[in-house]
Amino acid sequence: MNINTLRKKARAHALEVEDILAAAVRRTPGLQAELQRLSAELEWSHTPFPPGGGHVVPLARWAEVAGAYAEDGIAGLARWMHAQPGDGTSADYALALLQALKTQEANDALFTLFSDALGNPGGHLGAAFGLADTINLKFSFKGALPPTPAQADQARSFLMALYPLACEEPQRCSVVCAMRGVGDDTTARFLSTIKPFGGPYAGLEKSAQQVIRKRLRSTAAAGP
Repeated sequence: MNINTLRKKARAHALEVEDILAAAVRRTPGLQAELQRLSAELEWSHTPFPPGGGHVVPLARWAEVAGAYAEDGIAGLARWMHAQPGDGTSADYALALLQALKTQEANDALFTLFSDALGNPGGHLGAAFGLADTINLKFSFKGALPPTPAQADQARSFLMALYPLACEEPQRCSVVCAMRGVGDDTTARFLSTIKPFGGPYAGLEKSAQQVIRKRLRSTAAAGP
């Protein structure tokens, strides 16, 4: 996604969040300034619920986070996060960007920038379930860059603390799915004790156990 294509899509009102994130991932030169110009020119909203009513995609907010990363990498993303209101609304934007980044630096940033939520999910529920989704997307699928042992330990502790706080089935699903990429034998045994999932999620706890045990066997077989 180069600047010219992005500009054309924006002015045709066809620009999507994925386009902005793709340009950010590439750290396209001049992206921050261009997004600032487009945001002002096209009067993009900073909130999904503008004062005039309705529900819109807050492209101005996405432009800010993408521009911050494109301009100065993870350091720029960290500064952007620290400059946001303390209401937790910035978490989804930062997590979406980290999901799109397939690097060790991004993995490290996930555990650094969200250390408060990782250590105390109950005190940061606004970010915690989005963080669980990100752990799942970054570590549970074939070809993913695995977490370091310390990161896996931290993620497991977080997910085990978050699970009892999940009040709805989709939230429980999110936590269990995330356990697939970082779980150990203790996690697999825990999954055998939880309330079985029903409906479209039926069998999830068993399949997660199988994924964890298969990964552990593969790791052991590939040992030193």
